[in-house]
Amino acid sequence: MAKKKKIKFKQLMGFVYLGLAVTLIYYFSINAIRVVNEKKAYEDLLIKRDALLLEKANLTKEVELLSDEDYVTRYARDNYIFSKDGEQVVKLPESSK
Repeated sequence: MAKKKKIKFKQLMGFVYLGLAVTLIYYFSINAIRVVNEKKAYEDLLIKRDALLLEKANLTKEVELLSDEDYVTRYARDNYIFSKDGEQVVKLPESSK
């Protein structure tokens, strides 16, 4: 009778160990998937940061240019048909080649 109890105890412990192993595998798998997703999100954020830094540099350069009165006048003449006194502006259609 003691031998049967020992076998049942070993079987019970085997199921406990099996359940523990399955639980740990599940837990580590979920964490591995989460880490991969977080790494992908981090890489996407780095790409977005680089694009924003480039845009910031361009805007800073544009702000510096807009503080120059000659540049502003030239810009207005080119883009908004701004003319000097007594000057007539004729806008020609752009050729599509």
